Amino acid sequence: MSTLGQKLRELRHHKGYKLNEVAEGADLSISFISLIERDKASISVENLHKLANFYNVRLFQIFQDIEEEDAHIMREAQLDGVTAPNMAVKTTFFLLSSEDNLSFRSFLTVMPPASQQDEIRLQKGETFIYVKEGDLEIHLPNKKPLSLRTGDTAHLASYKGTLLKNASAEQPAKLLMLASATTLISDKQGDPFHIFEIAE
Repeated sequence: MSTLGQKLRELRHHKGYKLNEVAEGADLSISFISLIERDKASISVENLHKLANFYNVRLFQIFQDIEEEDAHIMREAQLDGVTAPNMAVKTTFFLLSSEDNLSFRSFLTVMPPASQQDEIRLQKGETFIYVKEGDLEIHLPNKKPLSLRTGDTAHLASYKGTLLKNASAEQPAKLLMLASATTLISDKQGDPFHIFEIAE
């Protein structure tokens, strides 16, 4: 059975970090992390939390065996036929990534025409958007709206709140979105969206 130090070293290697990167990101010394990984020192729960937060994992996962690499595949035919209740009048999110992924979430997002006055609020994280179909309007705090068309992309760092709106009054917009695990995605009332899984 692996020791805590071995598991922490394995987690660091699995995530692709060097000791100095972990030390800086978790606000711990390089020598301390090295000692912990070699089981030459004990670690407090507080410092273990710092490492878990840096690695973007839950604390209990550090004590589990790291799983083998896996692939989560979605085929074009699966995406073409997606449907959900009220999709014509409410923004709908379809999960493309594994539910177990704690680093990021990816979605196929369908926004109804602008006549429905629906919007997406983003904050506290990073989001990458590819406009698969339609026109999108991005409202950053205290800036002029940005317009994106089919094929355009945007990388957003949203901390105070960014709004996404369909720019077309007649056609839905389809977006591929990749959001960091910290990103908060909500509707205009501030409520989280229901996320639909795509059947295999």
